[in-house]
Amino acid sequence: MDEQQRYSPALALTILSAIFLGSCAVAALWIAVDILHRRGWKTMMAIMITVYILNALYLVPLTLWTYLNYGRPSKPGPRPPPSHCASHGAQPNAYECKTETDDVHSKTQSEESNSDGAVNAPISSQSGPEAMNKAQDSSGDHACHASSERPMFATVTVGVCHCGAGCLLGDIVGEWLVYGTGAEINSRSIWPAWLIDYAFALLFGIVFQYFSIALMSGDYSLRTIWRALKADILSLTSFEIGLFGWMAIFQIAIFDWKLEMNTATYWWMMQIGMFLGHWTAVPMNYWLIAKKVKEPCA
Repeated sequence: MDEQQRYSPALALTILSAIFLGSCAVAALWIAVDILHRRGWKTMMAIMITVYILNALYLVPLTLWTYLNYGRPSKPGPRPPPSHCASHGAQPNAYECKTETDDVHSKTQSEESNSDGAVNAPISSQSGPEAMNKAQDSSGDHACHASSERPMFATVTVGVCHCGAGCLLGDIVGEWLVYGTGAEINSRSIWPAWLIDYAFALLFGIVFQYFSIALMSGDYSLRTIWRALKADILSLTSFEIGLFGWMAIFQIAIFDWKLEMNTATYWWMMQIGMFLGHWTAVPMNYWLIAKKVKEPCA
């Protein structure tokens, strides 16, 4: 398209597009800062941090609802009380070093005896570095444990968001690649855009699926790659039905092939398309989770 034929969206449409894009960017930034403030990398699945931030860029209300109710990490707790033996740089004795909490716990146990004078069995308790390490080791299972407590709708939403995150990255890379190279088929850029967007979305989506399934199942073998491939092909294809369908509608029926990719309005249209894609992917993700192809907490 030469310079004289370039289409410029109406100013009001451009402003409206910028408002939607900006509000989504603010929501994504807020989630990122909130996770950072709460040290979410210690208690969340690493892949979920990326998923929540990326999905806020097009699915703000639902992403915020899911994050605040089922994904938001707890605030960091207070530090454990200091040990009696950690003073003046002295080397502590393992049998003499006790915290204030341990003293109170021991005193309580000694007072809990039955009528025969037998002391009750001690309650298992851990403190110090071993307990902290154990808590950190189990932090990666937070999302999996939480999934048993959340409704199926929220579980499916998280599953679709995995797909949406890969699709979003694929669209960004693919669309700019098509625009930068001027790729066209039959003098239209939408056809190569669909092919390239889908290829990159599939690549990113498989990565997202693999690391979520592998972490939950503990299996990092080729079998997990195959599971990720099956889950993402079906999930992503159902997602793209909504997105690509809307791309055809706004490019052909609304803007008559005139809307270019380097405009705010184009990316607002893509936001709408991904929103629609989320809902066309819900039935497929419900089935994949029910059939255990996708992990319910992935």
